[in-house]
Amino acid sequence: MTAAILPAPLSLKDRAVSQPPADAPALWMPNDRWWLYGAHPRFAGAFARFHARNKHHLRMAMSLAPELEQVAHWEGELARRMQAMQQGQAVHLVGFLKAAGTGEIGCLTSFWAIEHGDFQACTLSFLLDQSLEGRSLMHAAVAPALREVIARHHLHRIMATHLPENLRSAAFLRRLGFVVEGYARDFVKVNGQWRDNVLLSLLVGEPRPPSA
Repeated sequence: MTAAILPAPLSLKDRAVSQPPADAPALWMPNDRWWLYGAHPRFAGAFARFHARNKHHLRMAMSLAPELEQVAHWEGELARRMQAMQQGQAVHLVGFLKAAGTGEIGCLTSFWAIEHGDFQACTLSFLLDQSLEGRSLMHAAVAPALREVIARHHLHRIMATHLPENLRSAAFLRRLGFVVEGYARDFVKVNGQWRDNVLLSLLVGEPRPPSA
């Protein structure tokens, strides 16, 4: 898999002032711009705040529900996600921007339903705080995480989907090297309505565009 061209590393000044969130678990992997952790119930409050401030922004990516803004919901959900990671069934990453220094979540990246055996595949999802868009920060988190998940779990295929009108996600996935494979009608119910989805995949070892 061809190495991705990532944004420039933080300056020495930014490195000096950036600190990981207090009482955070061990980092899942190093990254120049992000503190990237595996899912953990300690992040429940930050998850609730992330969804509260981004609820309008995320309407094309997921169904919105009041419990997503409740700490108690995330305490249970993050415990389940942490267990799935321990069992090798998924990878759920929580990103805190190093240069921000706020202790608030900036991005979420998940590799769902990891399958081994003859399938060797999973499904990618990603969410970025609206205030951080347009700075290549999502790419800085997902591109190296993608390589790492493939290496750790020996995967052959990564799948992803997006709503047809979500042009930002479409461009982002193409930059990562994903290829459109089809169009599924009434693929998923989002906020009470059945929605079509564009289906994409990335195959390990397939030639990548120069920007991937």
